[in-house]
Amino acid sequence: MKKFFAIVISLVFCLCACAASAETLTVGLNAEFAPFEYVDDNGEIAGFDVDLINAMAEKMGMEVEIEDMYFDGLLGALSSDMVDCLITGMTITEERQEQVDFTEPYFSATQAVVVLKGNDSIKTLEDLQGKKAAVQDGTTGHFMAADDLGCDVSDTVYKFSSDAALDVVNGRADCMIIDDAVAQNFLKLYDELTIVEGLDMPVEEYGIAVNKGQDELLASLNDALAAVIEDGTYDELIAKYFQ
Repeated sequence: MKKFFAIVISLVFCLCACAASAETLTVGLNAEFAPFEYVDDNGEIAGFDVDLINAMAEKMGMEVEIEDMYFDGLLGALSSDMVDCLITGMTITEERQEQVDFTEPYFSATQAVVVLKGNDSIKTLEDLQGKKAAVQDGTTGHFMAADDLGCDVSDTVYKFSSDAALDVVNGRADCMIIDDAVAQNFLKLYDELTIVEGLDMPVEEYGIAVNKGQDELLASLNDALAAVIEDGTYDELIAKYFQ
């Protein structure tokens, strides 16, 4: 009997040790970008990116630890090894590729221009010249508004996308420029908002960022991404969050 209990205790110890030794993937994001990442009604960080990285980590035999921080601080956190990777609706750009490496793209997006219903002053991209645009700091919408479209962002750059949306709702900004899927989410929250249709916005690709030189991690993430696409998990998440 003592031998039996010794075996049981040994098995329990081994199982606990195996669970405790599971490698952790520390993931940086900004939970202000619904439906990709946000804080849900239970105070938990949820969203498409969160579910996706958890599914990928399962394929990798890893556990996920989320670090929520300001979007404009994410690349710095990665470079200082505070996190292992970033999944946060981050567009793959040449400028960012000088700092980090990206996985294969996992989502295609465009920028959207959000205005108050009844505001018909913006019909083309040229109409945005000189318009006051509310943006989230460090996003491609921010860079596009300031550098490419000639918008005025002198006092309408925010840490949180929700503050940018409120600027439009309250009439403090002419428009908000942000990723289309996020813009669609704000339309659900504020009936007075709409998206300007017919604008010729370029297609962007989201990727998961890792530090340069992390070739093994990058390969593992790419393999895991391919696996969740192949087994149908990716399509299930698309249906859950975007259909």
